[in-house]
Amino acid sequence: MDENKHIIVVSGLPRSGTSLMMQMLQAAGIPVLIDDHRPPDENNPKGYFEFEPVKFLAEDASWLPLAKGKAVKIISHLLVHLPDHFQYKIIFMNRDLKEIIRSQNKMLDRFGKAKGELSEAQLAERYALHLHQIHQWLKQRPNITFADISFNYLIQSPEKELPKVQRLLNLTVSSRQVIRVIQPELYRTKNTQF
Repeated sequence: MDENKHIIVVSGLPRSGTSLMMQMLQAAGIPVLIDDHRPPDENNPKGYFEFEPVKFLAEDASWLPLAKGKAVKIISHLLVHLPDHFQYKIIFMNRDLKEIIRSQNKMLDRFGKAKGELSEAQLAERYALHLHQIHQWLKQRPNITFADISFNYLIQSPEKELPKVQRLLNLTVSSRQVIRVIQPELYRTKNTQF
């Protein structure tokens, strides 16, 4: 990988395993663009691995040069605001939608925040449509290469899922070194039908 050319983006819906992937990339020796604005908590005991300016990407992308040769976490809804004049390698985290929604609801409960008006089924339908649309968009961008990674499979069989990341990033690091980051006990919201 030409470290001076590409920006590595870890993306997906909230609660899809993006923080875990950021930890894994860091363990692989890839620099990560993060700050301490959002500290670890009960929802993410190992940290969120976020960079606060990312939230304002739609209005201000002036920070993106800082991400060259590094990994940065960008929620999937913001990907369409990435400027065309950079090259991106995107690790797109996917997770069972029922698990994502239940995990989001648990987080809202912990924060004492109200859930939205949509039912779980309606929210899952909306998320599924968004994921379809964003993947169509990704496929049409000549400056983007990406790999879909299953959070569920990453936890269950990391040695089978990790090679996708290694191929995308041209990584030669030992899988064992990266797999050590995974803590199955933190996989607390599971769809038993998965």
